[in-house]
Amino acid sequence: MVRIDPSAIDKSLPVPVGAQLYGLLSYALSFDDLPQGARLPSVRELAGRLGIAPMTVAQVYQQLRDAGMVDIRPGLGAFTARATGRGRSEGVRMAAFRADILSLIARAEGLGLSVADLAAMIGALGQGRAARVGLELVFAGLFEAPTRDYLAEIRAVLGPRDRIRPLLLAEIERAEAARAACRAADLVLTFVNREAQLRALVPEARVMTLPFLPSRRTRQALAGLDPRSSVAAVAYFEDYVAVMRPSVREFAPQVADIRVSWIASPDLGAVLAAADAVVYASGAEAVADRLAPGIACFEFRHAPDPTALVDRLVPALADLRLGRTGGAAPADPRAARPAAAAG
Repeated sequence: MVRIDPSAIDKSLPVPVGAQLYGLLSYALSFDDLPQGARLPSVRELAGRLGIAPMTVAQVYQQLRDAGMVDIRPGLGAFTARATGRGRSEGVRMAAFRADILSLIARAEGLGLSVADLAAMIGALGQGRAARVGLELVFAGLFEAPTRDYLAEIRAVLGPRDRIRPLLLAEIERAEAARAACRAADLVLTFVNREAQLRALVPEARVMTLPFLPSRRTRQALAGLDPRSSVAAVAYFEDYVAVMRPSVREFAPQVADIRVSWIASPDLGAVLAAADAVVYASGAEAVADRLAPGIACFEFRHAPDPTALVDRLVPALADLRLGRTGGAAPADPRAARPAAAAG
């Protein structure tokens, strides 16, 4: 079930409650571990829980459907349009794969080989196979510094001849050369909640989404906040202002006083002036220049889910290598390059 903290909807903010709810739901659909087809709360149920009009909830569900994140089934309700985290199917597949590994270890031991011997053989064979073909990948991000860090973590699961290039969605929207790079890539990676935007910009590209988690450094910084602190949580996108309080509270439950704002809000100066510590979303780093000396300030940074990199990205790359070397085509239809008319 999608997690929605009713207190996250703040009717005192100069942001429509519909925009706040859209941000909360799109964030949850992007970062929570939800299987494809998970049922969302009904319109009336969610409206009653949050104390807002059912029409507002219905409009937000329609917006999420238009963004490709929700399926609306007449008479049944709203459901997740895709697996947003590791998902059940991946869990079943990985359980079967681990059983295969255990069987392979038993066979190796029967031949007098140790686990270390087996790992060395697999590593050598894998490196040799990967060295025969290099893949061209693109990561479509929002901000330069975080995107650069995401690539560093993604490269850890790539082959030695694979290359991954960072592109910003604003650049893809603006420049034909960036769109051409996406079309030419073997795979374009992006966030779950940016897939529809990317597909609209480059319908010919082969697109795959990755789930993200709050980074370890972010979790540690939040856990270390003084319980007596007055914390300002600053979003970059207005729609995501309601996401900040529950996101901070999840890893800093010891902090009671959390005020939220966004980078262009008229009340940002007052919120910052009253804060002992500031947590800002990626893209909103300019708030650091507005703080008095001694005020703790750090970014709420996300990172690719490491389990998803292994369980989802690595198999997808293996399928692509088979296609590049004349083997079978990728089995997952979502990995196939869509027709231009599909949009």
